Amino acid sequence: MKHLLTGLLLSALLASCAQRDLERCPPGTPAIKLAQAVECTHPDGKYTLPAGIYQPEAQSAKGIYYVAPERLKTTAGIMRKGHERGGLFIANEGWEWIWTGHPGFEVDENKTSIFKKRGILMPTVYKFEPYVKYTKVKTKSR
Repeated sequence: MKHLLTGLLLSALLASCAQRDLERCPPGTPAIKLAQAVECTHPDGKYTLPAGIYQPEAQSAKGIYYVAPERLKTTAGIMRKGHERGGLFIANEGWEWIWTGHPGFEVDENKTSIFKKRGILMPTVYKFEPYVKYTKVKTKSR
């Protein structure tokens, strides 16, 4: 029993340290635009996604992280006075999550860490309602 528990604990630790496939978006990835601010609810509180153009910051095999034009307002952000850096994650299948964190930093700065592309500033995602209506816009070449 002791060996089984140790094995399970070690497996969980290794899985939590596994590399996430986070990378920069290719040049020409279109930005998205929210015509109006949207208040979204999730189990821990509320976030307000501001209106404006959201630039693609990073991507994974599952979808793209679009960074908001300004910080998100939240009822959960006690440490940052109700404002969090983040944006909208849009999965390849079309579902959406709000995210907070610094995925671009993780791509640029943590490539050589022992955790590979998984650091303390990885984006945290929140499932929310309702879905956000957006339009794709052309981006300037980087």
